Amino acid sequence: MTILRNTGLFLTLTVATLTAQAQLVLQHATIITGDAAAKPRVGTVYIEKDKITRIIYGKAAKIPAGYKVIDCTGKYVAPGLIDAHVHLATGNLSNLELANKKTDSVLQNMLHHGITTVRDMAGDAPFLAACRQRIAAQEVTGPDIFYAAQFAGPHYWELIRRGSRNSADQGTRPWFATIADTTNMAAAITAARNCGATGIKIYHDLSKQLVAAITTAAHRQGLLAWAHAAVFPAKPMDAARAGVNSMSHAADMAFEQLPGDMIESGKAWAAIYKNFTLDTSRQLQLLKEMKARNIFLDATVFHATSNKLTYAQTVTRLAYQTGVNIVAGTDWIYPEQGGTMPLQEELQLLQNKCGMPAAAVIQAATWNAARVTGLMDRGLVKPGMLANLIVLQHNPYDNLSELFLPELVVKSGVLHEIKP
Repeated sequence: MTILRNTGLFLTLTVATLTAQAQLVLQHATIITGDAAAKPRVGTVYIEKDKITRIIYGKAAKIPAGYKVIDCTGKYVAPGLIDAHVHLATGNLSNLELANKKTDSVLQNMLHHGITTVRDMAGDAPFLAACRQRIAAQEVTGPDIFYAAQFAGPHYWELIRRGSRNSADQGTRPWFATIADTTNMAAAITAARNCGATGIKIYHDLSKQLVAAITTAAHRQGLLAWAHAAVFPAKPMDAARAGVNSMSHAADMAFEQLPGDMIESGKAWAAIYKNFTLDTSRQLQLLKEMKARNIFLDATVFHATSNKLTYAQTVTRLAYQTGVNIVAGTDWIYPEQGGTMPLQEELQLLQNKCGMPAAAVIQAATWNAARVTGLMDRGLVKPGMLANLIVLQHNPYDNLSELFLPELVVKSGVLHEIKP
């Protein structure tokens, strides 16, 4: 047993590692499955090794010998949370020891607050792979990490390299790749896959033809295609028609209404910040295309609102009303200790400003966020799923902030007890 104390949080995290034969029962909890259509019910969750093996609803469940029993009477069990848009490895990594120390603190703080999985939307792949390995080896506690390789055009990378002396290799690595009409797309995708990426972030300075080519090549090799809503010069509808798996940033959806077949980023952003009025009819056309193609919207409403792009709330509201699957992602920096989680800010905006009921918001941060990451083994409290769970003292349907105050976190069958 390892005990980690975080004085900034005033929390003690007791990590009890279950053996390969361990069996755990969360008894008499109100179960929030992660499926917004399922009404919470009292039941008992059985866990063997790292999987949920069965759920018995009602209070008459029998406990076989050998199970560790946790009485959850009056408490709530929900899926572990997922932030579907983080950046853990985009800062200065020149001092690797310091970068690892800071990142490990961030990862531990995430787990303290119930976040058991993250989708990293592009960063230094070797650094992210090393973080993932430390977590798998239980050298540090934190969420599972899945990450993208970032594809962008040559002008974008040239601008980045000019802007920072720490960016000299950007655009020259498999995880930060320059894409042009002459690129061997299959080889670029293979290189990204070999560095551990499970998706391609289709980012900037790419034509609609290249967006489509990247998407097709990624899918052929089993990778997902995660696009910015506006890739410049490609417009949001171009990304949707290419069949990407997700589109990031509800604020970027507005660029669809700007005139012309292509958009130049500098002029486009100037137009957005100068007397801009959202054309909801154009948005609805785009959103219907996304729904028809089952494209997730990674709305990042907290990010947009913090940058005074409040119309993103309207876009997200329309998306939800249209039936587009919303995922919860932040694109925001997480604190090393304590503090309010950016994901908490995102969820509260989805509920309070975007018209999503608590059940739908929770699904956005669990089952939807799992699916957009390509993970069908988590995000629901259901037999056969990975045992990534949070145990809460109070009902998150009444107050979403309760999701970030877990009493217990179960991650891959490992029990983490958080004490005040």
